[in-house]
Amino acid sequence: MIFKTLFMLLLTLLLLPGCKDMTRGKGMAETAIVEFHQKFNESKYQELYAAAHADLKAVATEEQFVKLLEKVYTKLGAQTKSTSEGWRVFSANSKTTVHVSVRTEFEKGEGVETFSYLVSGKSCTLVNYNIKSREMTEK
Repeated sequence: MIFKTLFMLLLTLLLLPGCKDMTRGKGMAETAIVEFHQKFNESKYQELYAAAHADLKAVATEEQFVKLLEKVYTKLGAQTKSTSEGWRVFSANSKTTVHVSVRTEFEKGEGVETFSYLVSGKSCTLVNYNIKSREMTEK
C-alpha cells in the first residue's frame, strides 16, 4: 500500500510541470495569433518567419512562407476579425503543442486558419500555419 502511494506521488510530481504549460498554452497561443495578425497586416512576413520554430523552417523556406502570406494578403486583404473555432493542447516528451483553428474575416473574404504553436516556459513559437479559403482557390 505504501509503495503504491509513493509511486502515485512520484508520478504526479513528474507529470505536474507539463500540466503548467498545458494550462497556459491556449492563452499563450491566442496572444501569439493576435501578434501574428498584427504583423500580417503590416506585411512583416519575414519577421514572422524569423520567429518561427525550426520545424516550420524545415518544411518551408523563407521565400515559400513569404509567398504564401503575400498570396493570402493579395487575395483576401488585411485580417479584420477572428473567432476561435476550436483548440487542442497536447503534452508529451516535455513538449506542449497547441493547435488552434480560427474563422478569420479579411477585407475581401474569409477563411479558416489553423495555427500550431510549441509552448515551452514563457515562449510560444509557431510550428505550422495553414489557411483554407474559397477565395484563395478562385482566380
